[in-house]
Amino acid sequence: AAAGDIDELNTNEWTPLVGAIFRLGKNTTKNGNSVESQELLVRIIRACHQRGIYANSGAWFGAHYHRPLIVAAYYGYHSAVRLMIESSGALPDLGDGEGRNAWFAALQNPLASGATHRLRECDEQTARALLDMGVVTKDLGSWRRSNPKGSLCYMNGDSSIGSVMLRALMNKNVGVIKFLCGAGGVLTDRDYLQLSTREVKSRLLPMAAEVIAGTRTPTSSEGETGATESRRHLLRTCMSWSQQVDWSFPPAWKVGVVLCENCGLPPEIFRMYVVPFLGRDWFYTSLDLDGARRRALLGPSLGERVGFSRRQEWSNLDGCC
Repeated sequence: AAAGDIDELNTNEWTPLVGAIFRLGKNTTKNGNSVESQELLVRIIRACHQRGIYANSGAWFGAHYHRPLIVAAYYGYHSAVRLMIESSGALPDLGDGEGRNAWFAALQNPLASGATHRLRECDEQTARALLDMGVVTKDLGSWRRSNPKGSLCYMNGDSSIGSVMLRALMNKNVGVIKFLCGAGGVLTDRDYLQLSTREVKSRLLPMAAEVIAGTRTPTSSEGETGATESRRHLLRTCMSWSQQVDWSFPPAWKVGVVLCENCGLPPEIFRMYVVPFLGRDWFYTSLDLDGARRRALLGPSLGERVGFSRRQEWSNLDGCC
């Protein structure tokens, strides 16, 4: 392409990389991508960079507007993700047409369906690459102050379908939940209030139990009385607060505990005999619990121009984390 053609591409914020990555990614497997496709994609990215194609452009593919960094993260092309951020200047918190950033896409499994949701090795490598590069933070204040805007992802932020943690809970993806817990991720107020009472029992508590157990706990259908009783014990344990399940208690619960100022009791008594029995929803109002007052989603810091913000109530000024 001539220099004038490249200028026109950049003016229109269009890149051929989106289509190229989708075509390579369609051959992905449950074990990830081939070494050959990783190397080919890296060569294509370098060629685009050398020709001066803008790294933060995108393209319509199907019904949504996509960005090359997010598509590469979605398919687990961790080497390509690192190259685009470190060498091409791609912004990890620049959202696509679905409200996703690179962090959210990295922890999605493109092959998942039904009960097959799991964390692939290449997806974990992609997420770890983002953490290693320092482009993901669990600190809301650091995310708000990031400069340039779009250069830092908020670990507990949302896409148009909720946060990474919420999607992992709904999909019963214990691998992603364990990874997030290890990285400092938590269940937010926005997440908790999107869960129904039934989903708290069928999704949140079982996943909290599996994080404690370290491996998937046996189900009653396996016919092992001891294992079944152990699982029931874990589920009962997860209903009460402990450090092991702290990630599953939303921020409003923790704020409520602090505001109680021990209820006039000695601190150790309050912590040992009161805190463990305070339910996760004890500090919400009836408006929160009935869904009459919705909390705005905390989406990517950039990307509103492509239109995803029109379909959801987004806010980057929300005080909750």
